[in-house]
Amino acid sequence: MDLRRHLADALSAANAACGVASTCFALAGRADVSLLLLLAGAVCDGLDGAAARRFGGTRFGVLADDVADAISYAIAPAVAVAVVTAGVEGTVIGVVYGALTIARLVFFTLKKGAPDTDPGVFRGLPSTVGGVLVIAAAILAPHQPALVAFAAGMAVVLMVSFDAGFVHLGRSLADLEPRRRRVVLAVAAVTVVSAAVLGPHVLASAALATAVAYAFTPHLQSFATAIQQRRQVAPSAGP
Repeated sequence: MDLRRHLADALSAANAACGVASTCFALAGRADVSLLLLLAGAVCDGLDGAAARRFGGTRFGVLADDVADAISYAIAPAVAVAVVTAGVEGTVIGVVYGALTIARLVFFTLKKGAPDTDPGVFRGLPSTVGGVLVIAAAILAPHQPALVAFAAGMAVVLMVSFDAGFVHLGRSLADLEPRRRRVVLAVAAVTVVSAAVLGPHVLASAALATAVAYAFTPHLQSFATAIQQRRQVAPSAGP
């Protein structure tokens, strides 16, 4: 038996474990630790796909991956928002966000493997980034439910913006040559650890800025392309 086929399963299980731990810390009011565990789960999520493509996988791995995504990117952020924001508003925001994110994950699970899908591109903002946006907003504005609701709404809208193509970071990283991949991973790890050491607000600010930049890059690129095309057409439309 080739044990390497179970590596992807183990990584999916690790993602699920990070999601459960993230939810537990969110329940305890430690949204900063919940955010760190979400990021750790995201790394496992990216690696399990790479392992499955290289060594193969099992049917259990596919199910485990879907369950892990729901726990890490829907349930944990929803609980973090409900606990940190508190009150009826926080509960409503958390429940609505969690339900809509799970619906989005189910949609993509049903669509997985369709002939019109590009494995290197996400259609709509990945739920991972949506979870980062929501938890970071809750950490930075715990007593401002309107701002947290705005962040959650923005994340949900971007997650269902299916016309926007988002680069699959895991596949892009896997395609790098080993030396560059190690450098990128090392820089990312140092950045996250440094932000965490400096405090939850620094961590949340860094995570939020990175997530927003990633979330709006495809839209800005589309806007720039439209402007460029407009300029090319304008001269030829003269008298």
